[in-house]
Amino acid sequence: MTKCILHLDMDSFFASVEQQANPRWRNKPLGVIKGEGRTCIIAASREAKKLGIKTGTTIYEARRICPSIVLVPADFDKYFSVTQSFIEICSRYSPDWEIFSIDELFLDVTETQSLFGGVSAIVRKIKKALREEVGEYITCSIGISYNRLLAKLASEINKPDGVFEITLDNRDEILFKTKLSAVCGLGRRLEQKLLEAGITDFKSLRAVPEECLLTRVGPFWTKELKRMAWGEDDSLLTRVGEIPKAKSVSRTYTLRANTQDRKIIRATLRSLCEEAAFKAREMGLVGRLVGLAVRGPVFVEGNVAASSYKHKTLRYPVDAGGDVFEIAWELFQEMKWLGDVRFLGVWLSQLIPKQNQNLSLLPEEQKKENLITAMDKVNKRFGELTLYPGIILRSEWIKSEINGFLGDKAYRFGRV
Repeated sequence: MTKCILHLDMDSFFASVEQQANPRWRNKPLGVIKGEGRTCIIAASREAKKLGIKTGTTIYEARRICPSIVLVPADFDKYFSVTQSFIEICSRYSPDWEIFSIDELFLDVTETQSLFGGVSAIVRKIKKALREEVGEYITCSIGISYNRLLAKLASEINKPDGVFEITLDNRDEILFKTKLSAVCGLGRRLEQKLLEAGITDFKSLRAVPEECLLTRVGPFWTKELKRMAWGEDDSLLTRVGEIPKAKSVSRTYTLRANTQDRKIIRATLRSLCEEAAFKAREMGLVGRLVGLAVRGPVFVEGNVAASSYKHKTLRYPVDAGGDVFEIAWELFQEMKWLGDVRFLGVWLSQLIPKQNQNLSLLPEEQKKENLITAMDKVNKRFGELTLYPGIILRSEWIKSEINGFLGDKAYRFGRV
């Protein structure tokens, strides 16, 4: 049986969610920014995109293009809520679905399409449910094909709110006029290597001998590129329950302004450690390696050191934000950072299941464990940071963030 895969891609997602929530912003150029004081747009509305404003455009440039552009701070809780509704709607038509990012989903309807009147009927039903249950301003473009690679490519062809199907009959026509880097998995650096070799499109990639590719990209990419050139992809969808266990948990944050204020740095770092540790606890994991990343302009004898990284491997694994913070702050002090700080990142790795660890018999450790468990219950019931460490008091409010590609989707969607 020929596979039938859908790739559903929400259109201008963050911006559309904001316009759905605030009707006065509809039909107006709108840019989503991470927060006050940020310099770049992370998502643009359809109206802004038509003017040339897109992800990565600086606020200065966006205002030069459109002085009246609406700038809205990102609300990731709001976006994630819409994502969950989107998943629920799609899952009605097949149990085989894969979260690709916060606004993208693969749906395998090979075995179920006949139950709903065919793939065209499923597409109509999903779009109708989005309008009626999520909002008329939130749309998705849908690609249909017999594998994941071509379904994703198809969803880009009739944006926004369009539908397109790639079949064996039109596959070559579509591939031969597609930019190399437009195919998922083929990045710009790899594209540049191909262009330097005179390979400008998938037609020439299909024709070039494998021996020529081997010297340029090696055996792995030679095989993968040849498969892409023919639109081949035999990968299966990865359900949430089948996502590999996380190897690390992390959180990064760009401050609103450069600072040397140790109180601000300590409070920010503690917030990041709390979130990373909470993710580990939610997945039932503990980690033995704590890492720290710092970026910012540091002038030493006329040179600029842009970033620094340090890590420490612990004797015993941890999952408490306070424990992670103690190590992270120790690492920061060891860096002897000389200038302003603009960016901080913390990670906990070498993760192992907590259930495999022996419980501590020390009363103070048991008390700390009970306190953390109680805090987690309160925060999950009444909202993030309902309870928090005192060091965060009167510091910048840093809420958890869902990154664009949902690197922590095993944690985010484990309970969907």
